[in-house]
Amino acid sequence: MKNFFEAGVGRWLLAVLMAVGVAQVTQAQSDVFSGAKVALKAGNSHDLARHFNNNIELIVESENVEFDKVSNTQAELILKNFFQKNPAKDFNYVHQGSSPEGAQYSTGTYQAHNGKYLVYIVLKQFGGKYMIDRIDFRRE
Repeated sequence: MKNFFEAGVGRWLLAVLMAVGVAQVTQAQSDVFSGAKVALKAGNSHDLARHFNNNIELIVESENVEFDKVSNTQAELILKNFFQKNPAKDFNYVHQGSSPEGAQYSTGTYQAHNGKYLVYIVLKQFGGKYMIDRIDFRRE
């Protein structure tokens, strides 16, 4: 009877720990997406760059920018220029999902005063922390 109780408690404890772990990972992803949304709504490249990995893939179609890897500092400067030319009016997510490899992604619409852009963001885990690995702006 004691082994049955211990096994039941062990399974229950394992399930609780797994649920807590999943909740923490989900919260971390949500924090990055939420922070990115606030920064995009404001057209704030500095706040957006706080969520970048050290090097990211950056595509800004209207600026003819396409880098497989660019430093987070360079990406911030490129996006600062983009936001100056295309001042933010609004930003909203349209879709969010995940890949089988564990990457998280979202698509959204960046509304500038002079047009709309489709924004694609990919998060990956680096050192146990979710960071933006790719951001892509394409004119709609």
